[in-house]
Amino acid sequence: MHSDTRLGARALPRGQLLRIDAGRGRLVQCLEGRLWLTQQDDPRDIVLDAGDEAVIERDGLTVLQALGDARFVLAPARPERAPRHPPVIACAPAAGR
Repeated sequence: MHSDTRLGARALPRGQLLRIDAGRGRLVQCLEGRLWLTQQDDPRDIVLDAGDEAVIERDGLTVLQALGDARFVLAPARPERAPRHPPVIACAPAAGR
Protein backbone atom coordinates (compact mmCIF):
# COMPACT_ATOMS: atom_id res chain seq x y z
CA MET A 1 0.00 0.00 0.00
CA HIS A 2 1.22 3.52 -0.74
CA SER A 3 1.37 5.65 2.42
CA ASP A 4 1.22 8.93 0.45
CA THR A 5 -2.41 8.21 -0.56
CA ARG A 6 -3.67 8.13 3.04
CA LEU A 7 -4.24 11.90 2.96
CA GLY A 8 -7.36 11.38 0.85
CA ALA A 9 -8.81 8.61 3.05
CA ARG A 10 -12.60 8.38 3.27
CA ALA A 11 -14.77 6.72 5.87
CA LEU A 12 -17.66 4.46 4.87
CA PRO A 13 -19.91 3.25 7.70
CA ARG A 14 -21.06 -0.36 7.74
CA GLY A 15 -23.72 -1.07 5.13
CA GLN A 16 -23.23 2.21 3.27
CA LEU A 17 -22.72 2.24 -0.50
CA LEU A 18 -20.58 4.40 -2.75
CA ARG A 19 -21.43 4.57 -6.46
CA ILE A 20 -18.50 5.18 -8.78
CA ASP A 21 -19.37 5.99 -12.39
CA ALA A 22 -16.79 5.55 -15.17
CA GLY A 23 -14.03 4.71 -12.70
CA ARG A 24 -11.82 2.63 -14.98
CA GLY A 25 -8.22 2.74 -13.79
CA ARG A 26 -8.99 4.13 -10.32
CA LEU A 27 -7.32 2.37 -7.43
CA VAL A 28 -9.33 1.37 -4.34
CA GLN A 29 -7.14 0.86 -1.26
CA CYS A 30 -8.78 -0.52 1.87
CA LEU A 31 -7.08 0.99 4.93
CA GLU A 32 -9.38 -0.35 7.67
CA GLY A 33 -12.35 -2.68 7.82
CA ARG A 34 -13.72 -4.68 4.90
CA LEU A 35 -15.13 -3.52 1.54
CA TRP A 36 -17.12 -5.30 -1.15
CA LEU A 37 -16.54 -4.10 -4.72
CA THR A 38 -18.60 -5.07 -7.74
CA GLN A 39 -18.43 -3.75 -11.30
CA GLN A 40 -21.12 -3.52 -13.95
CA ASP A 41 -21.09 -6.48 -16.39
CA ASP A 42 -18.48 -8.32 -14.29
CA PRO A 43 -19.60 -11.53 -12.56
CA ARG A 44 -16.81 -11.25 -9.98
CA ASP A 45 -17.27 -9.84 -6.52
CA ILE A 46 -14.12 -8.53 -4.85
CA VAL A 47 -13.74 -8.34 -1.07
CA LEU A 48 -10.99 -6.07 0.21
CA ASP A 49 -9.64 -6.32 3.74
CA ALA A 50 -7.34 -3.77 5.38
CA GLY A 51 -4.16 -3.59 3.30
CA ASP A 52 -5.79 -4.90 0.11
CA GLU A 53 -6.24 -2.91 -3.08
CA ALA A 54 -7.96 -3.35 -6.44
CA VAL A 55 -8.04 -1.45 -9.71
CA ILE A 56 -11.44 -0.70 -11.24
CA GLU A 57 -11.36 -2.37 -14.65
CA ARG A 58 -14.66 -1.19 -16.16
CA ASP A 59 -16.10 2.13 -17.32
CA GLY A 60 -19.65 1.41 -16.15
CA LEU A 61 -21.03 1.58 -12.63
CA THR A 62 -18.89 0.27 -9.78
CA VAL A 63 -20.41 -0.16 -6.32
CA LEU A 64 -18.35 -0.15 -3.14
CA GLN A 65 -20.06 -1.28 0.08
CA ALA A 66 -18.67 -1.31 3.60
CA LEU A 67 -19.10 -4.77 5.16
CA GLY A 68 -18.01 -3.19 8.43
CA ASP A 69 -16.97 0.35 9.29
CA ALA A 70 -14.20 1.03 6.79
CA ARG A 71 -11.66 3.61 5.67
CA PHE A 72 -10.36 3.61 2.12
CA VAL A 73 -8.65 5.65 -0.55
CA LEU A 74 -10.03 6.06 -4.06
CA ALA A 75 -6.98 7.16 -6.03
CA PRO A 76 -7.32 8.89 -9.41
CA ALA A 77 -6.83 6.90 -12.59
CA ARG A 78 -3.35 6.79 -14.03
CA PRO A 79 -2.62 5.62 -17.56
CA GLU A 80 -0.49 2.69 -16.39
CA ARG A 81 -3.41 1.35 -14.29
CA ALA A 82 -6.15 1.48 -16.91
CA PRO A 83 -6.36 -1.57 -19.13
CA ARG A 84 -5.26 -0.59 -22.63
CA HIS A 85 -7.70 -2.89 -24.39
CA PRO A 86 -10.82 -4.73 -23.31
CA PRO A 87 -10.31 -8.44 -22.66
CA VAL A 88 -10.39 -10.60 -25.78
CA ILE A 89 -12.88 -13.45 -25.71
CA ALA A 90 -12.21 -16.20 -28.21
CA CYS A 91 -15.20 -18.08 -29.57
CA ALA A 92 -14.95 -21.55 -31.00
CA PRO A 93 -16.97 -22.30 -34.15
CA ALA A 94 -20.25 -24.09 -33.56
CA ALA A 95 -20.20 -27.86 -33.97
CA GLY A 96 -20.74 -29.01 -37.56
CA ARG A 97 -19.24 -25.91 -39.18
